[in-house]
Amino acid sequence: MYHALGAPRLIYRAHISKLVKTGLIDQAINLFDQMTQSDCRVFGIDYNRFIGVLLRNSGFDLAEHYYFQMLPQGFSLTPFTYSRFISALCSVKNFNLIELLLHDMDKLNYVPDIWAFNIYLNFLFREKKIDLALEVFHRMVKKGRHPDVVTYTIMIHGLCKTGKFDNAVGFWREMVLKGFRPDNKACCALVIGLCEGGKVDLAYELVVEVIKGGNIKFSTLLFNALISGFCRIRRIDKAQAIKLFMTKNGCESDLVTYNILLNYCCNELMLEEAEKLVKKMERSGMGPDVYSYNQMIKGLCNANRPDKAYSLIVNKMEANGLADVVSYNTIIKAFCKSGHIRKAYKLFDEMGRKGIAPDVVTFSTLIKAFLDNGSSDIAKALLDRMSRMCLLPDCIFYTTIIDHLCKSGKVEMASCIFNEMIIQGVSPDLISYNALINGFCKSNKVTEAIHLYEEMQTRGFSPDEITFKLIIGGLIQEKKLSKACKVWDQMMEKGFTLDGAVSERLINAIHSIDSA
Repeated sequence: MYHALGAPRLIYRAHISKLVKTGLIDQAINLFDQMTQSDCRVFGIDYNRFIGVLLRNSGFDLAEHYYFQMLPQGFSLTPFTYSRFISALCSVKNFNLIELLLHDMDKLNYVPDIWAFNIYLNFLFREKKIDLALEVFHRMVKKGRHPDVVTYTIMIHGLCKTGKFDNAVGFWREMVLKGFRPDNKACCALVIGLCEGGKVDLAYELVVEVIKGGNIKFSTLLFNALISGFCRIRRIDKAQAIKLFMTKNGCESDLVTYNILLNYCCNELMLEEAEKLVKKMERSGMGPDVYSYNQMIKGLCNANRPDKAYSLIVNKMEANGLADVVSYNTIIKAFCKSGHIRKAYKLFDEMGRKGIAPDVVTFSTLIKAFLDNGSSDIAKALLDRMSRMCLLPDCIFYTTIIDHLCKSGKVEMASCIFNEMIIQGVSPDLISYNALINGFCKSNKVTEAIHLYEEMQTRGFSPDEITFKLIIGGLIQEKKLSKACKVWDQMMEKGFTLDGAVSERLINAIHSIDSA
């Protein structure tokens, strides 16, 4: 219609703008196409505006289409539109087009604005393109795009996350040297990153002057990171000093602060201090959460006081609906460790009555305890119950049981569990095979061991030094010396050497036959 009437450019622009404002993007696209194909002269500003509209409406493919349509006409985007284009493409991870746009900007002597610069750097770190992020930073600075505090924060956070602490510290010092005042986010990025990397003293040293300056209101997150860091390296005096400092400066401790200190006290069996912390939390109206109480349970159990830990569940946690599977698992493990397996099993039954579903850890703890106690029937019943509940154990769990049964001489049951493991879709690993091979060899079932040795190779597992040693040892015991020598040859072909004791046994066995 507009084409037929020879409508001028301004009419096209007005109608396209109206369609965009009313959300009729598809019609706006059709009209823009009609405009570009008409006798009406189209300018670079038209492409800039329309590509901007498409970017705001997530029309990235169309934006790319019109970008390549405008280039042969001698048009280019403005630095602003280029910057918005790059920012938008980061959200859809179109790395190749971003690099192409940057290349085109470079030819025009344009530089992305600080917004696009920061978004792109953040995108590169998220995608673990660390070296490229560093390269882009230095390249853009060289072209005149000066970083701001946000830029430095992104660099520090990204570098700490990838363990490049020296680089992160370098950017921090550069930021301070250039006269930037680090804000709370920048400080958190540095402190959390360095503390997670075990560099707590360095984190404290770098931010202490900023903290003491008092010009910035720091979040509890920053102080908690320092407190946690010092607790991890058992510097409780420093952690408490920081807690005192944060309180004096108007930053109140939160639940995380208390839980960090509670965790330290329970790990160090400072149970009186831990109880004082819990009471202080209760008095403050903050109230311990499930993590707080579970830390207390852990501390009491580690101090061999599982009965008191159970009282905590009954008297404190259940009333607030806080008892969970972790609470019970910790006490069950403590009872099993101290030999009170019946008490542990009683707790297991109680969980069911109270609607707390046991997990793999619950079953694993009980099964191991009953196996240690020689009650393999109960252990097997628990394993069956676990399967009925669709709680699939992992390879480590199965291997632990198989190894225990083999060492207890119950190799048939171990073999059954090994087969059940495969049926349940859990793939055995080399350690699983070695555990059962060891059991077969010690039970004079070398034929079964050899069969398993061959089976593991057909499944893609290469025997290791332990496997070869077990098989050769079993064959010597069965006086199958010719077969033992063949396995020894295979072992040497794989680059392994047989230890002195086993090789001496084999050589002596061969000599004894020759002399006979």
